[in-house]
Amino acid sequence: MNSPLQTTALFHMGPVAITEPVIVTWAIIAFLTLFAIAVTRRLSLMPSKAQTILELFVGAIDSQIRDTMQVDPGPYRTLIGTIFIFILIANWSSLIPGIEAPTAHLETDAALGAIVWPVFSYRSPLWPSIC
Repeated sequence: MNSPLQTTALFHMGPVAITEPVIVTWAIIAFLTLFAIAVTRRLSLMPSKAQTILELFVGAIDSQIRDTMQVDPGPYRTLIGTIFIFILIANWSSLIPGIEAPTAHLETDAALGAIVWPVFSYRSPLWPSIC
């Protein structure tokens, strides 16, 4: 029986072992970066159908931030939206045959937690500062 805490290294970059979740995460990051560049190239005041869908998506994220944190969503939109989209795509990546979602491994979840905790413990007036 395999431990969920153990992953097999595909190769090494110096002393760092590169595993399948790392490769899938890099692929997701590259895909999202290229997608963002392609989608935001032709933004205008008279939105196209694609821009309208993106604006609805941003509006939904803003609404969630406003409803849960009861603050202006502006300072939080980028981080929360990016993490939401990454987790959504990472979970959906398991629908591709032969690919396991990187969020199924503890190191991805720990890395996301390591990003979120210091940012929100410092920036949010709702959470006490522990630093």
